[in-house]
Amino acid sequence: MIYGYIRVSSDKQTVENQRFEINNFCARQNMKVDGWIEETISGTKSYSKMQLGKLLDQVQKDDLIICAELSRLGRNLFMIMEILNICMNKECKVWTIKDNYRLGDDIQSKVLAFALFCYFLKQFLIFLYFYLM
Repeated sequence: MIYGYIRVSSDKQTVENQRFEINNFCARQNMKVDGWIEETISGTKSYSKMQLGKLLDQVQKDDLIICAELSRLGRNLFMIMEILNICMNKECKVWTIKDNYRLGDDIQSKVLAFALFCYFLKQFLIFLYFYLM
């Protein structure tokens, strides 16, 4: 199945821009979204409290989650990495449009996941350095 995932942080924002981007992308790729997940919730909330958490529970091998950009999955890199790890373990693909990320079961995806981990580790070490000084 192909899922379109849309998240906005407040009622003042609209999901229409993200839906438009996903639909345009799918049209160019000759794909069709089978199910939409839309929510209005802050990205700081745990994904388990979001509809995204329910989606992660139900996705299966070869399913695809498409979102406008990686930041729609979560507010911080650690949360995003956790979500991507769940998807990798379930062999579910995650594609983003603006960032052009393609997370799947190939070597490029594993390198991407490792690069994200290294970036997170670097940020954490910088934080520790300044915190301990």
